[in-house]
Amino acid sequence: AHLAIEKGDQQFLMMKGGAFIALPVWFHRCLCMYAMARTNKTKKTKYMAQAKRMHKELTDSLKNKNPNILHYVSLLNAEKAALKQKRNQEDVKKMYNDAITMSARGGYVHDAALAQERFADYLLNVVGDFNEAKYHIEGAIQRYTNWGAMGIVEHL
Repeated sequence: AHLAIEKGDQQFLMMKGGAFIALPVWFHRCLCMYAMARTNKTKKTKYMAQAKRMHKELTDSLKNKNPNILHYVSLLNAEKAALKQKRNQEDVKKMYNDAITMSARGGYVHDAALAQERFADYLLNVVGDFNEAKYHIEGAIQRYTNWGAMGIVEHL
């Protein structure tokens, strides 16, 4: 995320309608930016600015009738809401749960696991709810195991 800010993400933002890989790349970069904004308070503004640009591109693509990124936008909306201090924690929890559900129902097991992992991080580091965070990490581990991502399972 830090290198993306230094070098800028303009090359990816110029790919509108280009390669099919552009949207997943934007999603993962945007997710990294939101994660860095949560952990690095001194550069939060820079990370948020980059994330908002990519988030907007994905949201615009969804508005242009691209149904394949609904689960991406759902998780990014939850991440963005988690960073806003004035948001109700129950609303943020519902947004994360919706992102997990949309990803799983759409058949995106890896993205459901990622959403559950990010939700656990939010619960542990922002809310301070260790038990619920543990539950969601275990759920993410199960999803990653089902997907065959044993490296991530070992890491978690």
